Amino acid sequence: MMILVFCFLLILSRLVINWGRLRKAPGPVLAGATDLWRAYHQYNGTLRERLLALHSRYGPIVRYGVRSVSINDPEVINIVYGSRAGFVTADSYKVLVGIQNGKEVPSLVSTADEERHGALRRSVAIAFTPTAVLDYESSVDATIEELIDILSKKTDFDLSSIILWYTIDAAGRFSFGEPLGCLQTEDDVGGAIKLIRDRFNHWGWWSSLPQLERLLYRNPIAMRQKRAPSQMATDALKKLRSRIDGAGDITHTDLLQRFIEASKDHPQLDTAGVLGMMMSTISGAGDTTATTITAVLYELIKNPSVLKKLQDELLQAELPEIPQFSQASKLPYLNAVIKEGMRLFPVSNWPLERLVPAGGVTIAGMFFPEKTSVGCLPLTVHLNAKVFGEDAHIYSPERWLTPDRERLRQMEAAHMGFSRGRRNCMGANIATMQMKKVIPAIIMKFDLSLVDPEALLRADFSPGVAYLKPLYVRSRSRY
Repeated sequence: MMILVFCFLLILSRLVINWGRLRKAPGPVLAGATDLWRAYHQYNGTLRERLLALHSRYGPIVRYGVRSVSINDPEVINIVYGSRAGFVTADSYKVLVGIQNGKEVPSLVSTADEERHGALRRSVAIAFTPTAVLDYESSVDATIEELIDILSKKTDFDLSSIILWYTIDAAGRFSFGEPLGCLQTEDDVGGAIKLIRDRFNHWGWWSSLPQLERLLYRNPIAMRQKRAPSQMATDALKKLRSRIDGAGDITHTDLLQRFIEASKDHPQLDTAGVLGMMMSTISGAGDTTATTITAVLYELIKNPSVLKKLQDELLQAELPEIPQFSQASKLPYLNAVIKEGMRLFPVSNWPLERLVPAGGVTIAGMFFPEKTSVGCLPLTVHLNAKVFGEDAHIYSPERWLTPDRERLRQMEAAHMGFSRGRRNCMGANIATMQMKKVIPAIIMKFDLSLVDPEALLRADFSPGVAYLKPLYVRSRSRY
């Protein structure tokens, strides 16, 4: 009996000590005492919703873990994510580190080493510039053409799935010159989508308990287990070796060729490094871009007046069936429609976590000690009424066309659709091109409506990024 009492008191004292570390930060007492509170909500996909409610109750600072704090004040974005701020990725990113041949191999996203991250990012940056992106436009065009052909043969279909197949196939084309074949088969070819989602699921389920994840998955026995490479990785490796050996046509303009060229001057881009960049690019170009495209199309269906304004703008621009990016990028209302969609439905499901540097820092009027995990959940920032107005919860592209330059500057500074700082999305230019081409192509060709007029845009919010659930629409050709 005494042993049980002692254990109980020991656990209780530990919980009290945990809570006391950041006792000035408001939030659920249980969240401050143990990370199991966060793990529960993250696993069940309710953390995003809970943080919105907590910020509404407590204000700009909310504690959601023993050392984890969410801040929805846009003013802190430059502090936490600025290139010279000294903040590094939190331990939650460690569960993303891949394992090859019994060793951990950090990727561009998962590496905590800022020097290595910077070197790797600089080595491939030329492949993601606005100029370089134009070289991939033909790959996107070919995929849109295939998408339009498939849609013209359908009446009712799941929009979220078919857009995901489009983004995955487009990523295959501009990454290594060939689609994965998801659109053609209307399925997950080679388990590519499952592979990507398994990785993001693992991040979502274990990022709240990284020490336990390390104990279970990164112990000496688990690390030595052989893991068969995915079909996508096998195919990518074959293409990489073929290019290096000089086999076939070498006049490629895809990402693989640019990575190979960059590897000549950057030793960190060895075979494993190039392959890792390829897999990361395809992974990042799947659900994230597809979710945004589907969210924008959903809002257009639900807001006929917005759809009409966009169709009028596209008609006046005299765009071809598949718009050129140089044309679409100049359309202000199209830009506003997409930006507003990203604002109301960002893909991140928990704050983009960074560790407070040595010496601590004062943020939003509160001091946080070293090693505290602080970050912004994009959705809570995007719904900040002080920046976006009292109608911040309403889809209104017109807000981005305001003549008030100061307000526009504040909104732009608070927009986190592609993250922020030195770890912002490298593929932002490619994703923007895809969206600004495929959305006009679809709405100029088809009239879309919801099979269930009351249907909501639902998603699984437990993984690292939101996975949309089926959204059934009805399509009719406009001409």
